[in-house]
Amino acid sequence: MKVSYYRCFASDQRISMQVYADALMKALDSSCLELRSFQPCSRLEALSSSRLVMRYLRYFRYPRMLSTCNADIHHIIDHGYAHLVANLSPGKRCITVHDLIPMLAWKGLLNQGDKKGDIVYQTHKPRLNLYSLSFLSKFDQIIAVSQSTADDLVEYLGLQPQRISVIPPIIDRHFSPVSDQRVDQFAEQHKLRRDIKWIMVSGQEFYKNHLTSLRVLKELDAQSDAKIKLLKTGLPSAHFDTAVAELGLQGLVRQIFVEDQAQLPLLYNLVDCLLFPSLYEGFGMPVIEALACGTPVIISDRGSLPEVAGGLAPAYNPFDIDGLSKAVHSSLFQDDQKLKIAAQAPAWVRQFQADRVAASMQNLYQKMLACQDQPGQMPGM
Repeated sequence: MKVSYYRCFASDQRISMQVYADALMKALDSSCLELRSFQPCSRLEALSSSRLVMRYLRYFRYPRMLSTCNADIHHIIDHGYAHLVANLSPGKRCITVHDLIPMLAWKGLLNQGDKKGDIVYQTHKPRLNLYSLSFLSKFDQIIAVSQSTADDLVEYLGLQPQRISVIPPIIDRHFSPVSDQRVDQFAEQHKLRRDIKWIMVSGQEFYKNHLTSLRVLKELDAQSDAKIKLLKTGLPSAHFDTAVAELGLQGLVRQIFVEDQAQLPLLYNLVDCLLFPSLYEGFGMPVIEALACGTPVIISDRGSLPEVAGGLAPAYNPFDIDGLSKAVHSSLFQDDQKLKIAAQAPAWVRQFQADRVAASMQNLYQKMLACQDQPGQMPGM
């Protein structure tokens, strides 16, 4: 069975999509599948700072690169490239959908409960995103990374449930508890003091709801004599820097970018808590990564997060500063949640590991090939 994977342009800087594809191909590499990865490239990517150039590459140039890509299974990694389906050669076609954030934001569904009006983002109609999503009906199967995302596809796009398979992304086995010695070395390398209680937040997108996390930090700083700081990972964000300055938290916030994915488990083992009060997530990879490392997690009750955490992380309204602050304080200074995670997380995380996910994906591919009917129909359905 020949399977071709279609990736994003590298200049899109969709790191999570590259990690998803790399992990999936690595997990399936030892199977009976013949795998091929197609990543488009163009000299025009040197001008990737231009939105117009990237739109040209994504919507006009990329589709015209696919004429020689022959496979039994065509798997598009990112739903933002669903429009490629019209240019694929004969074969079964599937796509992974990670979230519907641009559309949900446009519909005003991400800031529900924001009584202060703090969450400000562009609410223009995401025409190109909707254009790509309009091609989902052309696929034989749609892979949703969570049941929450699958439900959104049915509710907001009217897709039939039988056309959707829920298969989560893979969490690498190196996300696990590590020795204090290795954590100490990592802390020394990045000048992170071990006598400080570190609250980790990640990402730079607006829906990560960092303003709430910063307000939680301010609340904890006012109520506790302990040394508590916030550690933000990921790419820089001007909005984040502005919020830090406006709240007067410059001395309580550090930012770090861990380029080597193999070092992420060291970071999770170093911090005392992951605070993840997102307005919406299609999956929420940091949540399962932190749990796998034995790190306490506090989440919002939105999107896929309660589903992914599996009852191992307290969930709150993303604008509940008081509730989130109390939960974070408890995770920092009491051992109850950490002990619960140590006892239950290994079994919970197992479903996201490579062998389980690879088996589910290979089984889906085989069922797709066995079905010679119309797109979306599977054997026995």
